[in-house]
Amino acid sequence: MSAAPSSKRRFPVFDDAEILPDLPHQRWPLHPKPDSFERLDTYVRRLAESYSIGFATFCRHGLGGDPDEIGLLDDRPAPAMLERLSVGTGLPIRRFKNMTSERYHARVAVAMRWIIRRHPELLHKQPMEVSGQPPFVDSI
Repeated sequence: MSAAPSSKRRFPVFDDAEILPDLPHQRWPLHPKPDSFERLDTYVRRLAESYSIGFATFCRHGLGGDPDEIGLLDDRPAPAMLERLSVGTGLPIRRFKNMTSERYHARVAVAMRWIIRRHPELLHKQPMEVSGQPPFVDSI
């Protein structure tokens, strides 16, 4: 006499399942490109506005930054925040590093020198008048 098949089915125990890593971050649906001479903090603020949320909220949830790192976004952004920006927008990290305050000012200075060399007629000295003082010319 054979034993009757058991009506109970055995399901695998979930404790034995392999723990999977977090899913990779995906590109954000809204990710406007940065302007040519836009600073990093301004760009992130514009990204936050495109989602109609505040800057700090976007940094916390979109970039995974804590409040201490948010203040350093323009001067010394955390590498993890730059990586998240890169993944979310599809732009390289070096683009965002070039948007930090120090590099931004260097790029503007180079652009201004180029403009002055190409179009010296744009640069002319105007006498400045301060009320009650004789006119003077500011040297460049």
